[in-house]
Amino acid sequence: MATVVSLIADDFDRLATAAVRQAPLADLVELRLDRIGHPGEERLARLITECGKPVIVTVHGAEAFGDFAGSIDERCELLAAAARAGARFVDIDWTLSLELGEVEAPCHRIVSRHDVSGTPADLESFDEEVRAVLYEGDAVKLVTHADRTEDGLRMLAHLRAAPGGLVAFCSGAAGSFTRLLAPIFGSPFTYAAPAELPGLEGLGPTAPGQLRLGELLAAMPPGGLTPQTAILGVVGRPIGHSVSPFVQGMALKAAHLDAVYVAYEPEDFDAFLDLLRDPNFRGLSVTAPFKEAAFARAGECDADARRLGAVNTLVRDGASWRGSNSDLFGVRETVERAWRLYAERRGAPAGPQGAPALVLGAGGAARAAVGALIDLGFEVTVAARRLEQAEALVRDLGGRAVVWEEIPTVSYELLLQTTPVGQEGGAGEGALPIPVDWIRPGALVLEAVYRPMVTPLLREAERRGCLCVPGGEWFVRQAARQFELFTTAQPDVDLVRSAFEGALGLA
Repeated sequence: MATVVSLIADDFDRLATAAVRQAPLADLVELRLDRIGHPGEERLARLITECGKPVIVTVHGAEAFGDFAGSIDERCELLAAAARAGARFVDIDWTLSLELGEVEAPCHRIVSRHDVSGTPADLESFDEEVRAVLYEGDAVKLVTHADRTEDGLRMLAHLRAAPGGLVAFCSGAAGSFTRLLAPIFGSPFTYAAPAELPGLEGLGPTAPGQLRLGELLAAMPPGGLTPQTAILGVVGRPIGHSVSPFVQGMALKAAHLDAVYVAYEPEDFDAFLDLLRDPNFRGLSVTAPFKEAAFARAGECDADARRLGAVNTLVRDGASWRGSNSDLFGVRETVERAWRLYAERRGAPAGPQGAPALVLGAGGAARAAVGALIDLGFEVTVAARRLEQAEALVRDLGGRAVVWEEIPTVSYELLLQTTPVGQEGGAGEGALPIPVDWIRPGALVLEAVYRPMVTPLLREAERRGCLCVPGGEWFVRQAARQFELFTTAQPDVDLVRSAFEGALGLA
């Protein structure tokens, strides 16, 4: 496979400067002349030589997110001139294939078809219509707009089944992942926006959803993408806030594994999972709101997942998926380690057997917290604003339930907060889940929220002499467990933690 850096500018000199500086980072350079028109064959030939890499020249109009407003004859003449000037490829819209005709060797044509409005249901016919206007030696390029994750997966499935040499992926934010995965499914090229370099500010993507070249290369395995590259990912809705692609991607690179990790945001989990038929799809981290749906779809589940009735990790098992829950593991290990420090500070017994713990909230995170605390021997109380939700949780897992207003009457040594209150960008951003005077001085306080790392609760708890553990620790330990489930390799927890802090801008 080859990476193509796609460049567009308002004047030729700026385009030329960018092309020469970006060329060393990519395998090919695409010059988009939409806004410039014909620069003159001699100037174009000089730039193609200076690039030092194979060059694609194209002129797109509105049919392909382009700006060219000239005539068909002007477009065809420009591309013919580019072939004479030494371009390795010229890209022509399929509707103008016959008007352009053959170009001067050794240049080849890429006959492209874009659908900026969506992804057709019948991609096979969409493809066949282009192949009807090809000349010998032409390549076919298909780009459709993805309105949802499922569109991108359908395009990848078509790419896998199509004749070799097809360049295909999706535009749009929902289809960004296809630009990374397309080479695994047989696309010889994948296109990227220019890397951010000093002095080249303002050069953006040439199509919506296009990744920066630096981002694309950083997401690839150390040896590049191959037909055997394993595909892992996180699925949720919304998913844009997730740090998992960066964290897991760094862990995979450090282990020198031939694998990539991407983010998906499908509308329908069952339809999404049905589209992951290709054996390269090896595993998923599952987040809200799909954990219960993942539990229902798993062919086999581990004891933790069965106990919680929720799956946050799916690993391919032949034609089925094996479900696990690393949340329970993550909180159990975090609490166990934190309690040892707490006990040392207080001169208390090293084990938490019989120690009172209060869990705030009764959602999915609370279920994992309660399960872990009971495993460790705590006496657990669950407080929720809806008493019936807390009662359902303790009925399934153990402990006792109280209404929110009873929290001041609860004695606890461990406070574990699982509500979204305090989360950056959330409805309760900057807020405390409970009043300050409900925080018992000197207690062990664990937070599930990890963005920001230091929440208002942790800040106030520290002022009251509490031992505080941020939500990032829970995330790191469950992520390390997921890495082990995906790869069977032992994770480097310190590396996972560093990657997590880097993703939050803390490193």
